[in-house]
Amino acid sequence: MADESSHVIRGINWRETFPFTQIFRAFRVAIHPTKLILALVALVALYAGGRLLDALWPVPHRAIPTEVRGGDRGALGAPSEVEMYERFRSGTKYADFDELRNARRTALEEHYAQTLESMKIQTSHTEALQMAHAGRGLGEVRGKIVEERDKRLADAGKVRDEAHKSAKTPEDKQKISDKYNQEARATEREAAQLYQVESAISGDGPFLQFFSYEVSQVNNVVWAVLSNDWLGGFGGAPASRERPGVFAAISNFFVTGPWWLIRYHTVFFVLFAILFSIVWAIFGGAIARIAAVHVARDEKIALSAALRFSTGKFPSFIFAPIIPLLIVLVLGFVVFLGALVGNIPFIGPILVGLLFFLALTAGFVMTLVLLGTGGGFNLMYPTIAVEGSDSFDAISRSFSYVYARPWRMLFYTIVAVLYGALCYLFVRFFVGIMLILTHHFVGAGMFTNVDGGRLPLDLWNTMWPAPETHGFIYDVDWMAMSVGQKLGALLVGLWVYITVGILGAFTISFYFSANTIIYFLMRREVDATELDDVYLEQSEEDFGDTAPIAPIAPLEGAPAAASGNGGPATPPAGTTTTTTTTPPAT
Repeated sequence: MADESSHVIRGINWRETFPFTQIFRAFRVAIHPTKLILALVALVALYAGGRLLDALWPVPHRAIPTEVRGGDRGALGAPSEVEMYERFRSGTKYADFDELRNARRTALEEHYAQTLESMKIQTSHTEALQMAHAGRGLGEVRGKIVEERDKRLADAGKVRDEAHKSAKTPEDKQKISDKYNQEARATEREAAQLYQVESAISGDGPFLQFFSYEVSQVNNVVWAVLSNDWLGGFGGAPASRERPGVFAAISNFFVTGPWWLIRYHTVFFVLFAILFSIVWAIFGGAIARIAAVHVARDEKIALSAALRFSTGKFPSFIFAPIIPLLIVLVLGFVVFLGALVGNIPFIGPILVGLLFFLALTAGFVMTLVLLGTGGGFNLMYPTIAVEGSDSFDAISRSFSYVYARPWRMLFYTIVAVLYGALCYLFVRFFVGIMLILTHHFVGAGMFTNVDGGRLPLDLWNTMWPAPETHGFIYDVDWMAMSVGQKLGALLVGLWVYITVGILGAFTISFYFSANTIIYFLMRREVDATELDDVYLEQSEEDFGDTAPIAPIAPLEGAPAAASGNGGPATPPAGTTTTTTTTPPAT
């Protein structure tokens, strides 16, 4: 009897045993420099385009800003317009959002008109209200505030100089100087706060308020995941703290913010949606393409090749998410036209009731399309990037994968959100430490004051407030600095925001990387296609060395090649011959 051989487990292939662990590759894939560069360029293009639209937008049609009281934005004042809309949707505070919104705008204009009159910029109340409605005269208001500030500082300086003459000891002079410094700082701070209050008449650009709100929801998702708060503020569930839970923050990100922009700033939304679609198709498609090759073959393609692919597939990337929405709109329009029959006296309601099943059928199809679009949207770009196909294939595959394995798709998405939150927090911590160290070491070498010592304010902390206390977003006191110092602060802020933009670029890169991995997993589950199967435009030589091709042996029955002794040819030493069996000729 043969000895039974024992089986010893030498190791476990975790990625094959637990496929969802493939998602943990997303961080390594996302931090690839080429993807980060593309994501950063996309983010800068979207931000620059949005701010340009904000600058061109008329003041009366801008968003209502956070009410400012004492210069403390948001802490003592009412929330911004989109935050008001969020509370209105949740039903916790506001019963009539439109009425509240109009009341806030009217109050801003009335306050600004009174300021114009008190500063003698405009004596007529009617003219002052017209200037307030258009947001005019802010430059003159600023000039008056600066003039009053400088006058108070000059008077305080004269009092200090006179007191120094009568001081008997150096300690007395130091006390006098300290008192002047405190008064000067208070005067400078009061002037900056007063201008901040008055500048609220210009409103917030719709993009700036929308962008800030969406970023805050991303942060809310991260902190809610870390706090294990999933349902706080969602579906009527009580919030455990001031921040919403995971699902509430995701709902705010995808529903509250966009729907506020659609409903109250429709034209702006259309223009920005066009810009977003173009930027997202070009740069997002390129990132998805690099991620597809990276995940499948663990190889990187050049940035130019990725952009060439995304521009070549530009119509597919553009129309993949739009076509399902067009289908819903067309079906809805058909139902609308059919409902017009109900206006015919007597026979109309009868026809509507008789054919109502057709409307229900259309509603059923529209619901399927919307649910498929919402669940499969994240798979559309990876489909085109992996398969090299068109928008119709992207829609077909994303819908089929979602409806074939909905719970698996949900599980993969939850794993990606959890892992992405941890990765985002790590990158945020890294960027924060980097900024804090840079701020302190540069500040150690800059010990001059603002405007050449005119005011007792540290120049470096005025140009760039400390990130450990002000965070990534900060308000610079532009009124306190001279022209050269303002230019320096502007350049410093540019580099700081580019550095902070790396955090946003990582978020975009992680989004495409994680969803590309999820697409590979769903495709293998539904279509039984291996993970390394990816569409390639270039030849194999473009990706590295290939294995040598073995020589092909002659077919059976064919005359052998002549050799020196008349026998069959012998292959060179070191080569391998392959015997190929062919079917008989027909």
